[in-house]
Amino acid sequence: MRAESLSLLKAVRHLELVARRNVSSLLAGNYRSTIIGRGMDFHEARRYIQGESIRQIDWKITARMGEPYVKTYLEERQREIFIVLDISPSMFCGFRRRTKLETAMEIAATIAVSAIDEGDKLGFLSFSDQVEQLARPEMGRARLFALLEAMMRLREEGPSDCEVSDPRVAIRALEEFRGHRFVIFLLSDFLDGDVPEDLKYLSARHDLSLLHLYDELDFESSPWVSIPGRSPEGRGMPVVSAPRPPDKLGGLGAFQLNLAMAAARHGCHSASFSTGDDISRSLAAFFHQRRQGMIR
Repeated sequence: MRAESLSLLKAVRHLELVARRNVSSLLAGNYRSTIIGRGMDFHEARRYIQGESIRQIDWKITARMGEPYVKTYLEERQREIFIVLDISPSMFCGFRRRTKLETAMEIAATIAVSAIDEGDKLGFLSFSDQVEQLARPEMGRARLFALLEAMMRLREEGPSDCEVSDPRVAIRALEEFRGHRFVIFLLSDFLDGDVPEDLKYLSARHDLSLLHLYDELDFESSPWVSIPGRSPEGRGMPVVSAPRPPDKLGGLGAFQLNLAMAAARHGCHSASFSTGDDISRSLAAFFHQRRQGMIR
């Protein structure tokens, strides 16, 4: 086996081990109880179970029966999970434990391991200003390994030569899958503050979560410290002490609030993950909030 192939295999195995550690330590039960399939074919109506998201309640049946009921669908038994990963240049930045891309990779790998272990189908899409890779949802360890390998290759190859990321290309690609209902995790730093209106079409049919990756330096500025540079996205934009001009993004809290408001407007979920986070804890909190119906 060639040295580079052996190195890649070791990196893939390490990423899987990290993901499995996350799943076994703090995500046990959270994935299955939170990610509810939204199938095409009606199966049955059943009583609402305390703790389920109120979004699952069928209000017509509830009004008729006098107590909360939810509809279940055949596809709930085998869900189709789609991981959508932004690989534009800004995702390769990070100044704490890892880059934003590496943080996204660990999150994606943890979700992927959970999906495959539960017998779900797993799909993968990477994008910058165009779709870079697209793999239809499939079951089994071969699909898991292919996804982990694809992410490791993306990290090793480095950023593509694009000016800005464009989530719309990913949205259009997913809309080509007619007759499917996916659970979609879109991982991006959303540095342009760009949450396309087109997302409303995805969330109308699919269970969509916007997972925001950030590094504190994305939002920091100082009158005493100057770090000349240029933005990894958007050529010709000067930078002082931050990947983007601070007044362009506002503070982290304001950015997260705007993202949450946009997600709520489009009927989807959102959460933020720092490059310094303990991923298992952050994902456990995200799934717990989803299960309690605290975030959309």
